[in-house]
Amino acid sequence: MAEPEVEPIVKRIRQLTTLVSRTGLDECATTGLSAQKYIGHEALLDGLLILYDECNNEQLKKEEHIANFVDKYRCTVAEVRNMRVNLNDFEQKKVIGKGHFGVVQVVREKATGNVFALKSLRKSETLSQKHVAFYEEERDIMAKANSAWLTHLQYAFQDDQQLYLVMEFHPGGDLLSLLDRYDEVFEEDMTRFYLAEVTAAIHTLHTMGYVHRDIKPENILIDRCGHIKLADFGSAAKLTSSGIVRSKMPVGTPDYIAPEVLYVNEKPGSSMSYGVECDFWSLGIMAYEMCYGYTPFKGDKMAITYNNIMNHEKYLNFDDKKVSISSDLMDLIVGLLKDSNHRLSYPSIVQHKFFLHVNWNDLRNLQPPFVPVVNSVDDTSNFEEFENEKRLPDVDAFRTRQGFTGKNLPFLGFTYSRSKEKYASCSSARENTSSDLSVLEESMREPSLLESQLKAQKKENHGLRLQ
Repeated sequence: MAEPEVEPIVKRIRQLTTLVSRTGLDECATTGLSAQKYIGHEALLDGLLILYDECNNEQLKKEEHIANFVDKYRCTVAEVRNMRVNLNDFEQKKVIGKGHFGVVQVVREKATGNVFALKSLRKSETLSQKHVAFYEEERDIMAKANSAWLTHLQYAFQDDQQLYLVMEFHPGGDLLSLLDRYDEVFEEDMTRFYLAEVTAAIHTLHTMGYVHRDIKPENILIDRCGHIKLADFGSAAKLTSSGIVRSKMPVGTPDYIAPEVLYVNEKPGSSMSYGVECDFWSLGIMAYEMCYGYTPFKGDKMAITYNNIMNHEKYLNFDDKKVSISSDLMDLIVGLLKDSNHRLSYPSIVQHKFFLHVNWNDLRNLQPPFVPVVNSVDDTSNFEEFENEKRLPDVDAFRTRQGFTGKNLPFLGFTYSRSKEKYASCSSARENTSSDLSVLEESMREPSLLESQLKAQKKENHGLRLQ
């Protein structure tokens, strides 16, 4: 049998250099290739530091070779740690958000004065979710994002106890705070504006191959120009090639969760699946909330809320005595709050008569109905007040290690730096929309979900805009 042909050494070295020198996700965003094809120098450095920390253990250093390794690379490791992004690079300011797994606060880079939002996640809590690494999806989405509709990641780094995501800071607050400002209810034109922008943001995420699964006003941020930015991808899941979700992680906020997601959460062993349509259910809940000031299926207890959602045809009511809404808006809400098989899809939404006069290709050039007052680059006055509570250290930090733990191996490759970061202005945000899809032409037909995703992804990856 003939031996397989071997490529020249020089060619293999060149390929290897390419493999480890790429920034990974930045390349994947422009080529459409899987991030798993690339190692990246950040991942290699993660590996070195993890190996060093594991070996730097009194029990293990009784082995001569391990002790020599630790001594040999002590200075190198210290220098690498000093040069990499770390928490000491930032002045921590006000907390602007708290969730089950993380805290978000405004930070200022000490050396440059640049302002970001920093999300902190406990490693021990992220690993408590079996069969899922939700922090990877959140990091990957924001790192790949090149659309003006999505919050971008600037850096991702870690220490022994926590993961950190350094993101764009949007000083306009969130849609929930904006609803509070308007006594919980928007006028119909204002509702139309935000529903259109959220629809565009959701579709952008779907074309990247992900579903958000936690669309709600708190996760819709307002930038300094008044346009929306989709955020908090901690519940997001990557779609399979057939456009469905395989993640076993229970997700969603009770008032906004779609019935099919609720069913899968309650019966994880069932054969039922779901896809991007669950985000459009949540969009329908938001549309109702913008009109009435409350969600349509909320009960006194969570069990009642879930029962109302599962029997939505019975419990969806429109109180004409309290609020009068147009027949077009009511029809849109009804179309979104249906069983997944009959729910409005993206093409159906953009063609809906409620959006008849919306120019989907020019949304970010429209004058928003609300432009936030921002007094400084780190102004948090448009956000809800949170106390800056000191988080207690993880109990694992006090445990004596007896040998190789491998506890940080799941986080190898988490570290990230966005190359050639551009700080967006209102005008540059508008220019970014040139890489978004021309939604009108796409909506003229309704192909299969997979075909739509693949074609849309290809167009967005190459920066095309349909005319």
